[in-house]
Amino acid sequence: MSGMNIGICRKTALGLAALTVLSACSEGPVFDLLQSTGTTPESTPIIPLVKAQMVEGAVTLVPPSGYCIDPSSLTHIFALMARCDVLDAKNEALDAPLGLITASLAKNRGQTLTAADVALASNANVIETLNRPGLKIVRAETRNPPKGLAKVHYRAATQIEGYDLSLALFSPIESEAQGSRGALMLQNLVKASQDASVPTNQLSQTRPPTKGFRTTISGLFD
Repeated sequence: MSGMNIGICRKTALGLAALTVLSACSEGPVFDLLQSTGTTPESTPIIPLVKAQMVEGAVTLVPPSGYCIDPSSLTHIFALMARCDVLDAKNEALDAPLGLITASLAKNRGQTLTAADVALASNANVIETLNRPGLKIVRAETRNPPKGLAKVHYRAATQIEGYDLSLALFSPIESEAQGSRGALMLQNLVKASQDASVPTNQLSQTRPPTKGFRTTISGLFD
């Protein structure tokens, strides 16, 4: 099972009311899912994260138990998560199953987002729909999964503080994340992230006022 490489690239899928869907593919930065990332003596160690603030602090992303965020993947709208030991984190991976989770955020424009929408935008076929409290999850199949991982995977979608959160969980075919445990991981991620995120009205009260040119420019992307 060694030599299993994961390639991650970012794609923008238009047509879902400006929803940004970031899907796994075989281009871009690569790391070995089953081996630690490691660092050379000359390199500066990158410390994996147990949580991260995204979209100007409105959403705090909290991985499921045993998982960490790869800081080299992190932007204000995208994050990649893997088991902590895979990322050379000191945090114990406990008994977390092997897998790779991507998370993407986009400003909600008033539409209802479903996991099936996310799957279709990523050219994946929905196999099964699971209704979990406050979360839509589907098992889907894609033709081009990350290298070495199963075509069948989980996708989920929900809203947090005015943003659409889209999730994908890929894993080896023999991983427990292929079963019901994978859906539970996504459910726990969403619950923990919702609990940790700052309500939008509180966030706006803590921001300094912006004026003039900066206000005009920000309005173009609102």
